Amino acid sequence: MAMGQQLSADKLLDMLSLPLSKLESQLLHKKYQYTGIEFSGDTAFNIYQPRPAGKRKDPDQVRRKFTRSVLKHTFTLTYETTSAEEYRDFTGELKKKGFYCEYEKDKTVSPSSYLYQQGLYTADVSTKKIYDTTWYAFRFHKKILPYANDLKFADDLLQFTSHEYLVHYFGENNVKKDIYYFGGEDIVKCSVLFMNSNRQVIFIWSDGLNNRKIENLLFGGRHKLKSQAMNTKFIADNNWWLKSGIRAGMSLFELRTLNKKSIAFCGGDAPNPGLVLPESSGRIDFKNKDVILACMTCTDDKYLSTKIMSADKAMGEGRNFFIFTIVLYPLETGIFE
Repeated sequence: MAMGQQLSADKLLDMLSLPLSKLESQLLHKKYQYTGIEFSGDTAFNIYQPRPAGKRKDPDQVRRKFTRSVLKHTFTLTYETTSAEEYRDFTGELKKKGFYCEYEKDKTVSPSSYLYQQGLYTADVSTKKIYDTTWYAFRFHKKILPYANDLKFADDLLQFTSHEYLVHYFGENNVKKDIYYFGGEDIVKCSVLFMNSNRQVIFIWSDGLNNRKIENLLFGGRHKLKSQAMNTKFIADNNWWLKSGIRAGMSLFELRTLNKKSIAFCGGDAPNPGLVLPESSGRIDFKNKDVILACMTCTDDKYLSTKIMSADKAMGEGRNFFIFTIVLYPLETGIFE
């Protein structure tokens, strides 16, 4: 009986779309067998290893292992091998299929793994040494994105957890890579969807090396982007509505009406003027978002000496507040994003 056979990149990509029963059938055909399940936190690992070869030894002395990882509705497939030749062939095969890694040849970075991306697919390629044996691992994930009819609210954009996913879905002309300046030397990589339009959204990446993993999304306001260093204009209204019913450009009166209760926010003497306090109660939950107000008539000493202001008081004084910027944060993450 032969040992478990080598798996190709094509075969692994095909397996990402298979139900578990068909996946196991194909692995059986490749002479792999299910050897159990392991857990690491919330993640379950189904382990498949080559069937024993009996008295006959594996002719190429290569050890292989296949793993299916499951976390909630997200799963990945991992293929591991001890063959350096197989590792080189596999990586070359990925590149021929259009997978890319921008920093692959950059000697100034030393990542623990190299992430190759192409459309809906990602391949996390890494090496590890166990005793005297080097293992090469290829971990694959296929992203499931919403249908066009299901993309209705700003919150739905949190599913697009990489620049590559945005380009695949919205088109290369509608998504631009950029640099965001928070101030001083604090800069991050970002992607801008529908730049300079009333549908503009800025995706701030926590994994700038791979342009993925959402730190937050920015709607409305004026932002310091490298590509717009000389642009002082901003788009007052933004067409992306949150599920809570708010959007950038909404007046304080509309926000107060929607919340059905007064809102507390930082005044002119606070570190973050206009920031709605997350503990504000009412119909709207402000805990996973920063809502920042701006005012057209707030240059007087009374406002500038106020630390906390309420919506009712501000409207009673005739102040013209509106939602300037919304910062939306992801609620949870999976194995791959």
